[in-house]
Amino acid sequence: MMISTAFIAPVLISIWLCTFQPPGIDRDFLDTVTGFLQVFATGSLLLLIPLGAYAYGMFSGVFKAAKTYPVRFNRQRREVCYVDSKTHRVLIVPWESVVAWVSNTQGVTSYGATRQYTFGMGLEDEEQDKVQFILLPQPSDAHALGMWTSIRNYMEDGQLVDVPNPMLKALGLIPTGDRLKPYEGLHTFEIEREDARAMGSLDEGGDELTPEQREHYGYSKKSYWPLRRWYMWRVLSFWKMPYMLAEWAHRKGRPTLPEQVQTWSQPLPPEQWAKPSAALVKANQLVKTAMDKKGATFVEACKATGLL
Repeated sequence: MMISTAFIAPVLISIWLCTFQPPGIDRDFLDTVTGFLQVFATGSLLLLIPLGAYAYGMFSGVFKAAKTYPVRFNRQRREVCYVDSKTHRVLIVPWESVVAWVSNTQGVTSYGATRQYTFGMGLEDEEQDKVQFILLPQPSDAHALGMWTSIRNYMEDGQLVDVPNPMLKALGLIPTGDRLKPYEGLHTFEIEREDARAMGSLDEGGDELTPEQREHYGYSKKSYWPLRRWYMWRVLSFWKMPYMLAEWAHRKGRPTLPEQVQTWSQPLPPEQWAKPSAALVKANQLVKTAMDKKGATFVEACKATGLL
């Protein structure tokens, strides 16, 4: 917007004025565009305010993330690790002592009633005789329960690794390599270019066939326009710069874990894996039975089995 306002708009306006000027008025293009450039370039400096606010928000979010440690769940040890972002104190608690809940609050604004949902976990710190609360805002109670279910599935049943999207699997498109990376970065540039070529059916074979033969044998019609549009948008958005920023944000926004946590995160031989207690195994079985055989939801199953 700054470049367009400062340079492109003055040139276009000057061209229009000099081309369609009325009789009796003789405008010099260079004088006209110079005058407009001075006005528009000075005015475009005002765009530095929203641009600076956006950059500040983006970079401050990255640096804030670099200071915030993620909560780590170790299935082999059956423990949960929390690192305080200010004191860097490490708190490790048994998985079966973790307390979780979903809360919602309702308020009234000038636009109507609003409701906020929160997924919370409590980690008991016996050394300091307190509970460390972890609160995560969620869009709905379904999202909050879904987060808790994913954590439970990981800790109780094991992690599902590289499970493809059912739609992609039906089409035979199994993601591999860079497509499995859970973040955007420089690799995303090449993935999007491949997708643009695929949209135009440029890599599906049949290059030696004529258009009539391609149609006869069931090949899609080739089109370079998806790829051309992709290249045009990349030029307008400064080529690889957004991807470089995303790569930098991903690497910078990952804090270095304390040595104690890195040691704790190392894999254990199977014979040293912690086992769930008999009470937890029984509770999980009761809930699964209620959900599978009676069609109850997770909350209803917990209530029916006396766990809530």
